[in-house]
Amino acid sequence: MNYKDEMRKLIDIIKQQSFTAPLAQTLDDLNSLTTATSELSDRINIRVSKSLQPKDKQASKSVKTKGVKKPKPFPSVTPLPIPQSKNTPQQKADKLNTLKTTDFNKQRDNFVDRQQSIKPIKPLSSV
Repeated sequence: MNYKDEMRKLIDIIKQQSFTAPLAQTLDDLNSLTTATSELSDRINIRVSKSLQPKDKQASKSVKTKGVKKPKPFPSVTPLPIPQSKNTPQQKADKLNTLKTTDFNKQRDNFVDRQQSIKPIKPLSSV
């Protein structure tokens, strides 16, 4: 059995016991699991930081680069021009007024339709 299976079994046991075990024991188990996870995370962070730092000066000299080169664009692809928005305040006001009038017209039509639907029925005249 490898460590992953054992770890999963322990987690499953803690999950199962969380419903039946006393609350104090469940909290203690959760704290133990949290502490173990935190310690493991710290150890991994230390390992990563050590692996990213060069061990001696010669290694650090070989890692240095002259500068960051800017990637060249593909010759067949040219960037698209950015269209300049020439909306003047008057055009914006006109658009806003148009939206307001269409909204008003929709509300008026809805009101008229509702009035028509509740209009009283007139009796037919006799022949």
